[in-house]
Amino acid sequence: MWLSESEKRKRYVEGAVISALRLYRHWRKRGVSSEEAFARAVRQALGMIEASGMREEEVKESLRELKNIIDAIINAMDEEKH
Repeated sequence: MWLSESEKRKRYVEGAVISALRLYRHWRKRGVSSEEAFARAVRQALGMIEASGMREEEVKESLRELKNIIDAIINAMDEEKH
């Protein structure tokens, strides 16, 4: 499957979010406080995102799309309980 450069960058940004989550969990298991683990994970994600070469507005749009999907999934799960 051939991906455009734009799509590759978007997927890299999405991967940065997943990587940050995994790094957060890693640091928590190592006994790092939640706040410090979170800060480390965010720094790592920002570094990866910067390396993507995407413009800031494109990055924000991709992150908003991820957030909207996650929120919709949570809402759908909550609605199933009622």
